[in-house]
Amino acid sequence: MKKLKFIKIITGIIVAGALLTGCGATTDSSGSNVKKIIVGTGNAYKPYCYLDDQNNPAGFDVEVLKEVNKRLPQYQFEYQTSEFKNVLLSLDAKKIDIAAHEYEKNPEREEKYLYGKEGYADYSLKIVVKKGRTDIKTLDDLKGKSITVSQGGNSAYIMEQYNKKNNNAVNLVYGSDDAVQYNDVASGKVDAILLTKSDLNLRNQAYGDKLEFAKDSQPVSVSYAYFLFDKDNTQLQEDVDSALKSMKEDGTISKLSKEILGDDYTKGE
Repeated sequence: MKKLKFIKIITGIIVAGALLTGCGATTDSSGSNVKKIIVGTGNAYKPYCYLDDQNNPAGFDVEVLKEVNKRLPQYQFEYQTSEFKNVLLSLDAKKIDIAAHEYEKNPEREEKYLYGKEGYADYSLKIVVKKGRTDIKTLDDLKGKSITVSQGGNSAYIMEQYNKKNNNAVNLVYGSDDAVQYNDVASGKVDAILLTKSDLNLRNQAYGDKLEFAKDSQPVSVSYAYFLFDKDNTQLQEDVDSALKSMKEDGTISKLSKEILGDDYTKGE
């Protein structure tokens, strides 16, 4: 009987250890515990988060988080990519610990998720039109006209809220392909799009330098890009913020922005 009890006790210890490992605890070569963190990010938002030629996660957001991980040895970051619309669904389902996809602040998201306090890139949105067009400067100028927006993105949220207050005055054209949205505005098929300074510059370089910010226009949304966490995951949020703050102070984020995005887009206008 004593032998049987001893076996049961040992079995229980082994099972408990397995359960702890399944919750994300791993052990490095020195024997210290390292917590595995799953980062959910996009697979097609180049150059911010996408899959490279070897099908590996790449882009500005990914490189920022790799540097964050270097400064937080208590964690081991692993990356899971998906379509933009599915990243936050994975956070809802607790399949990931961090959502990384240039997320701006809006009230709807702030109700559901824990935002980091340290933004890592400027994400202020302004109206963009075909070069030479002068009849659009504000959202009110879009009444009776059309604008292309990304489903689930902040541009869609902003315009949907505007339409609620203005009797659906603007025709929203939902899209997800950068080239199609760009060419729709450039050809006049759609009147406008909301973009950041970095997105406008990068898309002009890629698709033919045909768009510009509306003349004399002001930002319709002023925000930074943030990493998102589960509401209960305050310790991880605080640790990531601490690393981001140090990266700002020593110039690392600005350097990554210049290397990957072509300029320093980490500071607001």
